[in-house]
Amino acid sequence: MKQSTDVANVTAGVDIGGTKMTFILWSGGSVFYKTILPYTARSNGKFEELMQKGMTDLMQHAAGAGTAIAATGIGCAGMADQKLGILRFSPNMPGVHDVPLVEVVAGLTGAPAFLENDANCALFAEWVSGVAVGHRNVAMLSVGTGVGGALILDGHLYVGRHGYAGEMGHIPMVERGLVCGCGRHGCLETIASGTGIERYAKRALTRGSASQMTMEDAASARTIAVFAHNGDRLARQAFSQSARALGRAAGGIINLLDPDMIVLGGGVSESGLLMDEMKHVAQRRSLPLLFDGVEFAEAYYRNDAGAIGAALLAQELLAGHAVYAL
Repeated sequence: MKQSTDVANVTAGVDIGGTKMTFILWSGGSVFYKTILPYTARSNGKFEELMQKGMTDLMQHAAGAGTAIAATGIGCAGMADQKLGILRFSPNMPGVHDVPLVEVVAGLTGAPAFLENDANCALFAEWVSGVAVGHRNVAMLSVGTGVGGALILDGHLYVGRHGYAGEMGHIPMVERGLVCGCGRHGCLETIASGTGIERYAKRALTRGSASQMTMEDAASARTIAVFAHNGDRLARQAFSQSARALGRAAGGIINLLDPDMIVLGGGVSESGLLMDEMKHVAQRRSLPLLFDGVEFAEAYYRNDAGAIGAALLAQELLAGHAVYAL
């Protein structure tokens, strides 16, 4: 692992999702330490305990390398209030709300901390040094436990009036659809996420659809992907319904924003079963003049994108650089 003794160049990145929390130390353009904790919190207190455990580990490792954390970037799924540093709400983290994350982390490290939505962090990583380098207008769909989204507009991270822009997982898709974690019905996330893929497979099995999968297999989108690659029809249908929904959303985004690029990220996208059909549907759903020239790309940083993007964001903000759209 790469080590650094330059305190000013060491930033921490944290990516908090519904199943795991990733903590990294970033220096010289690379990750030189990473640890992952399973996400087990069901209350603010337990959530803060997990944060303290992960950050303490980073601080100890940095000290062992003869350095310290200059700043921490925190990417979290859900409604992240950047200005106040508070995680307001996350659909996939029940029992956790209004957590003063910046205060908790800065109190531990004695260094500045910055909070942002995890998909925004992931896209920021791609824009700074991944597949979106050189593009000024980029939209990202991040498919994992839920569906996240993020926007780079006119060369800046766009977060909107309240700071919560880019919640593409909550684009309404079905009038009387399934209940989403946000409390609404028929959101993109209920169909296209890893959870949505699992739900589709389980329901089909319950109805007696033919498949090599068991109900236990259908409890994991990763396992369903293996069956899909091996030709299981039901498994392929589960991913196809996700890809079609993502394509409809991407078509709407193209019509609305006229972007240079659509980036597909998140753990579920790594199956390789979403991009082609998503792009095909997006083409049918968007205006030809707007679709022409739009690049589609799979994320470069994959599972570490959120943590790396959080560290890069902290690095930029610490240096006083303009990151956000005015």
